[in-house]
Amino acid sequence: MTGLLQDLRYALRQWHRTPGFTAVSVITLALGIGATTAIFSVVYGVLLRPLPYDDPSRIVAIFEITPKGTWNRIADPNFDDFRDQSRSFEEMAKYSAYAASVSGGSQPSSSMIGQVSSEFFTIFRVQPIIGRRLNAADSVKGATPVAVVSYGYWKQYLSGSIELSRLQLKIDKTLYSAIGVMPPGFQFPQDVAMWVPCDREGENPSRSSHNYDAVGRLRNGVAVEQGNAEISAMARRIHDRSSDQSDYLLKDATVVPLQDSLTGKARPALLVLLGAVGFLLLVACANVANLRLAQASVRERELAIRSALGAARGRLIRQFITEAFLLSVLAGGLGVLSAYFGVNGLVALAPQDLPRLSEVAINIPVLIFALLLSCSVATGLGAFTAIRATSGDVRKRLAEGSREQAGSHASQKIGRAIVAAQIAITLVLVIGAGLLGRSLMKVLEVNPGFRVEKIVTMDVSLPWTEWNDQKAKLGQAIFFRNLVDRLKQIPGVRSVGATSGLPMAGGIPDG
Repeated sequence: MTGLLQDLRYALRQWHRTPGFTAVSVITLALGIGATTAIFSVVYGVLLRPLPYDDPSRIVAIFEITPKGTWNRIADPNFDDFRDQSRSFEEMAKYSAYAASVSGGSQPSSSMIGQVSSEFFTIFRVQPIIGRRLNAADSVKGATPVAVVSYGYWKQYLSGSIELSRLQLKIDKTLYSAIGVMPPGFQFPQDVAMWVPCDREGENPSRSSHNYDAVGRLRNGVAVEQGNAEISAMARRIHDRSSDQSDYLLKDATVVPLQDSLTGKARPALLVLLGAVGFLLLVACANVANLRLAQASVRERELAIRSALGAARGRLIRQFITEAFLLSVLAGGLGVLSAYFGVNGLVALAPQDLPRLSEVAINIPVLIFALLLSCSVATGLGAFTAIRATSGDVRKRLAEGSREQAGSHASQKIGRAIVAAQIAITLVLVIGAGLLGRSLMKVLEVNPGFRVEKIVTMDVSLPWTEWNDQKAKLGQAIFFRNLVDRLKQIPGVRSVGATSGLPMAGGIPDG
């Protein structure tokens, strides 16, 4: 302990003698560690953090596979066959989400509504903090409409009322009774404000109408591969015996872990981004290693004298590693501070459809990562500089000149090698960024077939109407005609239009 304290005091004296070197080293490492920590916090929150459910590794998503090989949602009859005939699953549930007008709370809102089967909450092993969950009786055709609300909606629009029996919510044109409140943190599908039973109006008998997503909980001890093999075999049997052989009929089916299904599209981009900042950290470490090597070259005569006076090589190596640890701890602290603010910026700039974005934060696992990263940087820098600075013959180093000397020939060669490595890594990053920028410019130069300058859009959510409700459809047409006329009267507005779907905004679900 006494030796360690001596090393720390010596390191602080070195900092005082060379404040410029210390500041540049700390800032360089802090930027590298901060950037890496910020990106890792996104990677952890989106890809690595376990889903906040009981035994999440057993929860899987189930998809149909079309004749073209694409994944699709599940048709009602196919889901019923999977659920009733499977032996690999404890429970299986279907769900969908849609935007609807909701009133009955403190103010009307346009909210996401989850339509779910009665097994939905059982799969996630989640219990409401107030009231009850949905059950099979709620999904029977003609049953009283009921809804379970999310914690966020309950707090924001229902004022946290515990008198659920008095809460009536009008979703589009239907009045629902609130029967339960889910705990904070449970929000699946993403951004859903409340859950209502599906199938109250009966199931769609078509095997080519894909209206639902499906999740399941595997039985204890059953691997994902086993569940996938069973569901795949069932899907192929359905395909072979079906009279409808259109492109909308499933040809196969697949089972994947729920976490992978949620984050699969984001995984490649996030891992590439993490790799890029990893290279950036390597450049920062190479910069500091070169600075420390130059400083060690200036101290070669001092180290040689200490060796000649009896200081063991291990003692000198420990001194260098202690200095590097002190440097990296300070840089790591500043890096975490910069990452804290950087994460807020990343979340603000991230696409809103990035899954689990609300779970991105500087939390305990991210802090542990930053600590381990700082320790790794310290160990690498300290060991490299120490071994390089204490190698060679003592007499030769004493003969090389005074402590003001710029360093030995060997140290200069290593310094040049580090600079070459820095240039190579930086060149890779610059070329990659250039290619990415060029690809972006090419995409932006593609003519979409219409002009987008000075065009603004807004979404309008009206109560759902049945296809044969002519009176309701006429009322909506009049509403949009009046809305367009009023918008045209706003100064500066040249033209106004209404459409059921914007260009390039995605397709409309079939069925």
